[in-house]
Amino acid sequence: MKTSTLLSTAAFALAATTTAVPLDLSSGHSSLLISVDVVQNAGAPVAAAVTPAAAALGDIFTFTSQHTLHATPEQVVNETTPTGGIAGASGIFSFGINSALNIICYNITLHGFQGEFSSPADTATHIHEAALGASGPPRIAFPNPEPLDASGAVRNSIGCLTGPFTVGVLMMEKDTGEGFHVSQIEQNPAGFMADTHSSVALPGAVRGQFA
Repeated sequence: MKTSTLLSTAAFALAATTTAVPLDLSSGHSSLLISVDVVQNAGAPVAAAVTPAAAALGDIFTFTSQHTLHATPEQVVNETTPTGGIAGASGIFSFGINSALNIICYNITLHGFQGEFSSPADTATHIHEAALGASGPPRIAFPNPEPLDASGAVRNSIGCLTGPFTVGVLMMEKDTGEGFHVSQIEQNPAGFMADTHSSVALPGAVRGQFA
């Protein structure tokens, strides 16, 4: 199934251009593929033009909560030991959650990332279940942000994922994403964080806490 809509929240607006972004909801979780025209405007929220087909999908861009995390290297820990991440790097992790449909939409922007993405999980960019100052298992794995220009100084990843989730990390022979539902983030945001991992900062390049 394929449809097209406009992203209806300012949390996913970037700059003053318009870019067609494919949102692949497959990733091993669903056969749904949606093409989203992201109106990149750092000003007012973008008005939504939803086709009947999109409405039939259950208003996937109607979020039950939205979260913006400011990720810094200073927040990175290994277990409970601070590691410092990548000095000078930063990230903005914006999420829209639809707990009724177990969907999470994401707009992740990294500045000053160095090295190669590296993680035992399927990707190196995650939401972990972990309180402030502690480590924890990854629950959702996102596509790693791609360079926006030749310099690679700024990287971005945008799209949506729907459960059931898998991340490629096993604990007690069970994938740490198995059985996870996005409503768990809404029930206890302080118990979750987002990060990305690098070959030069394996515990994490930058990290941001939900609350």
